[in-house]
Amino acid sequence: MAFKLTFWQISLVFSGTLLASLPPAALAQEEPLKPTARYALGEAVDLSLIIAEWRDPYPDIPIFTCVCDGDSCNHTERWPLREFNRYQSTVALGPFNASYTEEQGFNCFDIVTGQRPNAAADIPPEPEQDGQEPGIPTVSVLDEGAKLRLDWSEGPSNTIDIGGWNMNILDALDCEALEIVPEKVMFARRIIGEPTVDSNTGHVAVPILLNECVETQQTGIFVVEPQGFESYALYRAQVPGDRNFPNEFSSYPLDSISGIQYWDSSLLVRHGSASGAEAILLFRPGVTPAGEFAGCGVVSDEEGADRLCPE
Repeated sequence: MAFKLTFWQISLVFSGTLLASLPPAALAQEEPLKPTARYALGEAVDLSLIIAEWRDPYPDIPIFTCVCDGDSCNHTERWPLREFNRYQSTVALGPFNASYTEEQGFNCFDIVTGQRPNAAADIPPEPEQDGQEPGIPTVSVLDEGAKLRLDWSEGPSNTIDIGGWNMNILDALDCEALEIVPEKVMFARRIIGEPTVDSNTGHVAVPILLNECVETQQTGIFVVEPQGFESYALYRAQVPGDRNFPNEFSSYPLDSISGIQYWDSSLLVRHGSASGAEAILLFRPGVTPAGEFAGCGVVSDEEGADRLCPE
């Protein structure tokens, strides 16, 4: 649903806390994708390049090599988003992902110890400092938007490489063909603007550029739920549209995101078009940390404003 906001309401929402508008990039040259992203798009990437990509941000998480043990193994619901034939290999980061990969018909082994994922998962983790769970983190953006770092007052920091994050975009603009396609899996290119932290839960909402061409940005909001100091779960804020979502990884795209903010655990997202039209989307707490879409209001009624709010 769409609604019109009064000047007083707009002033209350922003009150100087949301970011200034970011001008959309025109005809920007796309940044090269990382091995994990290229692999998910079907490219024959050397698995050693993927392992090298993981080693720097996740030095303490075991990496597993996995071999398809059936006639075929369907791994299309999660990374690497492809099907495998018997004896084809892939890799998995951590025992949780390796266990899921085994559920798809693979046999997985730690590349260092040779252990199966269930054996690695049975190893008790090192106790956190003072036996406490992480509290509310502070966030910073590194490497020109390629990495997100979470810091706590007590405990180690966690630096997250966003290169493998992906979202299935419905009615997506295919920048290679310059046409609208029913859906397209897009990978995070960089963080745009500043992430925001929910002071009640510690969840971190991250504005992400997925693609850009012909003065159009396609963006999305990812929500990080820290799980301990060195791991996290990832969710996608789902912007509704004409069709139902095929899965929890899908969303209609946002335009150029100019600011995000948590307000009593509700997430406000401001986005707009190149013509200067802007709208605010509201996501209220829901079943997952990404919340549920609750409404949208136009705040700058310029050309193209009618398409900024989901119907």
